Order: sequence, then C-alpha cells, then structure tokens
Amino acid sequence: MNARRILNLPDKESKGGEQDAAAAEENTPSPPGKGGSDRAGADWNAVGWAEENESPRTSFARRAGRVAIWAVIGLAAFTGVRTWIFPAKPVTPGPQVDQQAEARKNDVPVEEAQQVAARFARSYMSFNSQAPRLRAKDLKVDLARDADPKLGWDGQGVQLVSQTIPGKVTQGEGKRARVLVDVRVSYTAKVSGKDTTVSRWHGLEVPVAETAGRVLVTGQPALVGMPTEADYKLPEPPTADAAMSGVTRQTIKDFLTAWAAGSEDQAAAPGSTIAPLGGGMRLDSLDGWSVDAGSGDKRTGTATVRWKLAGAQLQQTYRITITQVSASSGSRWQVAQVTAAS
Repeated sequence: MNARRILNLPDKESKGGEQDAAAAEENTPSPPGKGGSDRAGADWNAVGWAEENESPRTSFARRAGRVAIWAVIGLAAFTGVRTWIFPAKPVTPGPQVDQQAEARKNDVPVEEAQQVAARFARSYMSFNSQAPRLRAKDLKVDLARDADPKLGWDGQGVQLVSQTIPGKVTQGEGKRARVLVDVRVSYTAKVSGKDTTVSRWHGLEVPVAETAGRVLVTGQPALVGMPTEADYKLPEPPTADAAMSGVTRQTIKDFLTAWAAGSEDQAAAPGSTIAPLGGGMRLDSLDGWSVDAGSGDKRTGTATVRWKLAGAQLQQTYRITITQVSASSGSRWQVAQVTAAS
C-alpha cells in the first residue's frame, strides 16, 4: 500500500496468484513525464508530503512579527539587567510646606506689638498744654527717627490716662500690623456749672511695623469705636438638692467668713489650694446656697454672697465645690474649690 511506502516499510509477501501480481503492477507508480514530477508522479518513497509555496506578503508579515517579538524580549532583558546593576533610587518626597507658617514669617510679633502700642497709647492720649515737651519726649521712644512727635495735637487741653489694655492685633503685609488698645482717660469738664472729673474708655488703633529688630509706631493712630452691648441668655440653673443645701449651708458660711478674714486654710479641705481674698472686706451675708442634684463624696453648688468693702455692699455669685472628709471623729463637708459662676 502507499502508506507502507510512505513509512518505508517492506511490502507484504504475496500469497501467490495472478491477483497479487496484478495488484503490485497496479500500485507501481508511473515514471515522471518530461515536464517534471506531477502529483501523480511524485516520488512518495523519498518525500512524505508536498510543500506549498508561500506568498511574499505572508513571508514579510511572518518575518516582521518575529522581529517585533525579539525586540520586546531584548528590551525586557536589557531593562531587567540595567535595574540589577543600577537599581532605581527611591524618590524622596520634598519637604512639606506649611502655608500658614510661611505667612506668619511676615507677621509682627504679637506680644511686642501689644507692648509698644499700649505704651504709645498712654503717651499719645496724655497731654498737658503746660508741659508739651514731656509728651513729645515720651512719644519719641516708639516713633521712627525724624517723625513729628505732635502727631496732630494742637498743644491745648489737659487729659490723663489711667489705664491701657492692648487687644486684637491685625496683621498686614510686609511685617506691618494694627493694634487695638482700650484707653481709660480722665479730664475735667463742666457738669451743671461745676468742674467735674470725667472718666471714660476710648478705642485707639495704632499702626506698627517691625524693622531693625524692633517694633515701631509708623504713623498717626486713630480713635475707633468701642464694643456695644450684646444679648446673652443665661442657661437654666441646675436642679437643686434641697436637703443637701440645708445640711451644708453653715459650712459654706463659715468658709466665706474665714476667707474674708485671711484664714481660709482652716476651713478648706486638706490638699486644696484657695488663694486669699486680701484685706479690706468682710462677709455681710450669704444670700443663697444651692447644691446641684447628684451623689457622691464631691458636690458642687452655687452661692450668692454679699461682701462689705469700702463702705459699700457688693453682691457676687460663686460656684463652690465641697468634698466629704473623713476623720476619726466622723466625717464632714469642706470646701475644695471656689470659682466665679459661668
């Protein structure tokens, strides 16, 4: 059979007869023609299949694909070897910039600005037509060199400053700022035809700048408005413990009496620190004492106290914390803390 010849196997032995000879003759391939081998005349003993010619386009696509694949493999190999020899350096993040901190570098130091503005406000708002040079001398301490120390004053009148309180500092650009100062002034005025000393508060805004390592006043200050009244609703008082209030009322009164006399340590609880009131006053009355509802060995209540000082009575409200202290003879309540009522 043809399959045996393709596989180069020996032919089967014929079992004789004309049938075997005829079959062998029939299976013998015919010789090739003059034009070369055709399909029928191919040498099947030497070749197991027939090759098919490849078109130029297919051949080009196949070669281009091989080139692309080898290029990718080569690039991957080169990149890998390069990272072995020259490993990538970790990226170090840059320093974080605090925008607010950068902006504050151009700010005027708050404490120094308040100190300079308060001192300047006292000198600026104090004047006496009988001693004009004294005011100019005081103002020069905080003014830039060659600045006019009069700053708009016409040289008339008399006014004294009893107190200055520096407040809000409004920062500007280029190490400049404005400082609000509350100024308490006193002067003499006619009231009902009589000379009377009048005292009042004024708001003064002072321009300042930092230069040459210090803060200076850069020009004329300006009088501005003072805060006005505002509405505020007090919170509801806590529920009271009437029984506890009655039991501890005398304890609170004894403490307040000793506190005014300067011997509060004797009436305070051990370990508590309560600053003395100072002299010149005494307890007039305990108008009210109410302990908040609760439990435990530490309780807080509200005391309404009337002090007597300088010939007058002054009522005030405190929040007082008491604690139960045990001793061999029993236990008692003592004052542990005193604060203003919120």
